[in-house]
Amino acid sequence: MYTQIVDIFNSLKATGLVAFLIAVIPATYKLVKPLIEVKIKTEKNVHIKQGMELGLKLANAFVPVVASMPALSDSDRKKVVNQFVDSGLKESGFNFKVETIEGLAEQAYQYYKHTIKGDNHKAPVTPAPTSNNQTSVTTPIAPVDDDPEVFKEPQTSEQK
Repeated sequence: MYTQIVDIFNSLKATGLVAFLIAVIPATYKLVKPLIEVKIKTEKNVHIKQGMELGLKLANAFVPVVASMPALSDSDRKKVVNQFVDSGLKESGFNFKVETIEGLAEQAYQYYKHTIKGDNHKAPVTPAPTSNNQTSVTTPIAPVDDDPEVFKEPQTSEQK
């Protein structure tokens, strides 16, 4: 008789434990799932942001080199910069769409053109020689910065 009572109590304990687990596990999952999703989304955004910053740094470093190569056409320059940025990002473990890489290269070129005054599309102006037999070379007039915010150097997250 004693063993039967002990068996009943043991089965009630086991049943209570199973019922407790059945109630607690779904409740815990419902509470923790949104927190995990937010954490994953935040990590993914940080990873993308790091890749974009690296791509912009690569483009900013390579655009001045390519822009000063007179043997390349404009489309060849864009291709070379895009390939350089893409290969640099892939070596670092980032994989972006072609449109994103092209945007990074264009942003770097616009920064180079407007801030560093590196636009080499305009030929230098050479005035006619004066009566003193002296020639002088003047540089073209620099573009006017209508909106100073547009021409500021791109900032990384550490600078902001």
